[in-house]
Amino acid sequence: MQPTPRIWLGDDGIMRIEYPQDYQLTLKDIQNLNHQHREIRSECGPLLIYAMSVAEAEHEAQQFASSEAAVELVNAMAIIVKSVFTRALAEIFMKFHKPPYPTRVFTREADALTWLEPYCERSNRDNGERGESA
Repeated sequence: MQPTPRIWLGDDGIMRIEYPQDYQLTLKDIQNLNHQHREIRSECGPLLIYAMSVAEAEHEAQQFASSEAAVELVNAMAIIVKSVFTRALAEIFMKFHKPPYPTRVFTREADALTWLEPYCERSNRDNGERGESA
């Protein structure tokens, strides 16, 4: 049995999902993560995926990740990868199962967080909250 992904909401308002090393993503996994996401956060906001070395993603899992049920809580997604293979997997996902929100692939967490920052502010505004200014 493989380890399970970790999901949490950061203090910065960014939902995060971290996949274990050489993870094989299934439809059941992505459905469970979607359920957990809804339990943690009910409003729309940015998502940061730590997919450093996802080994495989089932076609059905990729389809669900772009379904209305999965995308309604996300306004932007950054995917962090470390290997050429995982980058190719992320780019294939974006080409064939393109989410309806901005999505980019990064190799550095700092770059991904900087890119997601405006979507945190937009999320706060859209949800009737006041964002903090730096």
